[in-house]
Amino acid sequence: MSSGEDNIILHCLIVPCGQLHALPRDRVWQTVTVDRSQAVSVLEATIQNRLGVPFNTIRLKIRQVFPSEAPMQPQDLISTFFDEQPRPDYYHVVAQPLSGSE
Repeated sequence: MSSGEDNIILHCLIVPCGQLHALPRDRVWQTVTVDRSQAVSVLEATIQNRLGVPFNTIRLKIRQVFPSEAPMQPQDLISTFFDEQPRPDYYHVVAQPLSGSE
């Protein structure tokens, strides 16, 4: 990460379906800090690391849900979706297992 002012704190809701169906309830809600100048793939890796074994190798589909809704592709920059720190009382992104057809 480059500097503290480039960091963003995101509240992530993990959908416990598919390969994540056995995800413990205490891991369904994650707060992650990432550099907004990084790619969404860094956000995915950060979430995966926080999920822990055996869930940390499952590819995730991530969607922005606040302040608007949009799919987030791994190569997109986080700053494309969040140009400032979003409200702390909302979920900002939703992640779920990437299906085999995606």
